[in-house]
Amino acid sequence: MKIYIESHGCTANEEFARKLEDYLRKKRFEIIKDPKKADTVVLNTCTVIETTERAMLKKIRSFGGEEGEGKKLIVTGCMARIQPEKIRETNRDAIILDQKYFYDLFREEEKNERIVAYNGKNGKIGTVSIGEGCIGNCSYCISKKARGDIKSRSPEEIMEEFKELIKRGVREIRLTGQDVGAYGIDISYDLPRLLKKISRLKGEFYVRVGMMNPHSIEDILDDLILAFESDKIFKFIHIPVQSGSDKVLREMNRRYEVKDFLKIVDAFKSRFGDLGFSTDFIVGFPGESKEDFERSLRLLNACEPNKVNITRYSKRPFTPYADKDRLYGRIKKERSRIMTDEVKRIYKKINKRWVGREVKGVMTEKGKKGGSIARDIFYHQIIIEDKIPLGKKVNIKIEEDRTTYFMGRVI
Repeated sequence: MKIYIESHGCTANEEFARKLEDYLRKKRFEIIKDPKKADTVVLNTCTVIETTERAMLKKIRSFGGEEGEGKKLIVTGCMARIQPEKIRETNRDAIILDQKYFYDLFREEEKNERIVAYNGKNGKIGTVSIGEGCIGNCSYCISKKARGDIKSRSPEEIMEEFKELIKRGVREIRLTGQDVGAYGIDISYDLPRLLKKISRLKGEFYVRVGMMNPHSIEDILDDLILAFESDKIFKFIHIPVQSGSDKVLREMNRRYEVKDFLKIVDAFKSRFGDLGFSTDFIVGFPGESKEDFERSLRLLNACEPNKVNITRYSKRPFTPYADKDRLYGRIKKERSRIMTDEVKRIYKKINKRWVGREVKGVMTEKGKKGGSIARDIFYHQIIIEDKIPLGKKVNIKIEEDRTTYFMGRVI
């Protein structure tokens, strides 16, 4: 049987899709890239914002029309879990399955052979989910309903998955979850202990630690920074702030203030000067005033991240703010444009420091248009026009700034 898998959304969803591929290949199914040639289509959905929901419904509708004629459509992911009625309204023939159903299959198979999120065709990157859910309850977030409270995997299970990925030659291993920083709070464990345990594993690999909410790591900050000192941990953090206004943060129920966020970022930057740092902002949250937005711009300039995700506020069902008054779309659009322009200015300022520098990198992926992609220890993406064997460590000279990545050459 030929199966086409299409996945949308967060890295946790991507991890699930890669594990599903690994499982199906072990069962002798053929995974293909063209849905038109498939017998079965698996659509792994996201519903984090309204535009994404609409895109998912369009996909479900298209797979139920001529494009899906004669095919089985299996819908899984967050939409299958919390909006099954919308799926049925859009395509009554769709088979709706919770990801839990598949994870039960994975666990049964792992009595014989471990299932991992890695296929090896286009890169040396693997993903390990260390848990699901979070400890927060943000007023705008539908993911909480889909994923629930924190459910951490055991350190032993995570280590076994790491060992399998290392055995398969993976060089970059991504730790993922809805809030990686909250890992272990439900099992009397914590993230620093896990990272130290991972760092003691033998093999040539690097770990990218996923998104950590500020309130989840305040109490473990010192130990976390010590854990990051390992040569096997990318000096890169993703800490979403969402707003530079304490008033808006309270309305969002984010459980921290701007000063708390800055304390964390400053601590990491003090220890790792060239730290790779990503954050997220939501613009146009209900009640966000012009002054609130300007506070976000000031915070952006104060912390100077080298990666920023900007999202226009989107009303979501099942959330406390689903029926709150919203700002006009044109205001959200304009604020998004202003912040995007500011982000580009910051990128240019930061990236200028790197052009001409020589760094050590590891080749992790094939380039989409040929060539190869490397990552240095600060998780910069550096594209090399030459084809370099995946997994190889190289010395690179950074030659050109392309805003969100660099061009370089092996020296």
